[in-house]
Amino acid sequence: MKRYLISYALAASAFTQTAMASCDEITSLKDLLWENRIIVANSKDNSDELTGFFRQASHGIIDRDVIWFVLSNNELQTNYKGATSPNLLSQIRNQYPLSDNEVILIGKDGGLKERISGLDLKRLFGDIDHMPMRIREMREKQSGANEP
Repeated sequence: MKRYLISYALAASAFTQTAMASCDEITSLKDLLWENRIIVANSKDNSDELTGFFRQASHGIIDRDVIWFVLSNNELQTNYKGATSPNLLSQIRNQYPLSDNEVILIGKDGGLKERISGLDLKRLFGDIDHMPMRIREMREKQSGANEP
C-alpha cells in the first residue's frame, strides 16, 4: 500500500510540475490578457533594428506592462520571458494579418487599439498613457509613492 501511495505522490508531483511549466508557455496572445499590453511589429528586412528600438525603450516598455513581438519571415522575437509555442507566429499572423512594416497595439482587454505604418514608440506610449486603465495605474503608482 505504501509503495502505491509513494508512486501516486510522485506521479502527482510530476504532473503538477509539468502543468506549472506549461503555464509559462504562451500559445496565443489571449494568454497575456489583463496582464499586458501587446505591440506586434511585422518586418521582413529590419527585425533586428526593431528589436533594438524596443530594447532601448525597455524602461517605458516595463513601466507600461508591454510585451512586444517582432515578426519576420519565419522568426518571432519577443521580450516575453517564458516560452512561446512553436505555433504562436502563425497564430498571430492569422489573427492579425499585417503588411510589411505595420505595427499594432493591443490593450490589456485584448482590443486592437492602434494600427500604424512603422514603429513609433513615442506615439504608441502616448496612446497607452491615454487609456483609462493606464491612467488608473499611474494614479495608483503615484498615490503609492506618496505614502510614507
